Amino acid sequence: MTIQMWTATLQKARTAWEEQSEGLNGPRKNLAQADPALLGDAVQGAADAFLTTWEQRTLALRDQASAHADALAQTMYDFLVTDAESVEATQQLLMWEDRDTPPVQAVGP
Repeated sequence: MTIQMWTATLQKARTAWEEQSEGLNGPRKNLAQADPALLGDAVQGAADAFLTTWEQRTLALRDQASAHADALAQTMYDFLVTDAESVEATQQLLMWEDRDTPPVQAVGP
């Protein structure tokens, strides 16, 4: 059996998580560059706390999205390695004249 059919679906999910991570990087930079001192002494402390909280939250979400993308990339690799090992092990069990028979390629998402 081959599990290559998962590759396209995993790649699609990985790309989506990478895009989420990249999409959060811009807002995080904007929050980091904002100067709460421009708002005056009356609200500077609250504005600074607000910006710091949201910068940290955005950074955490960006890192989580990136970690999801990395995990999916590793999963894709693991599936491909497992698939290749499974095919090789199965071929070793076949009759000598059939050992070079490739598996049927799965089609679909």
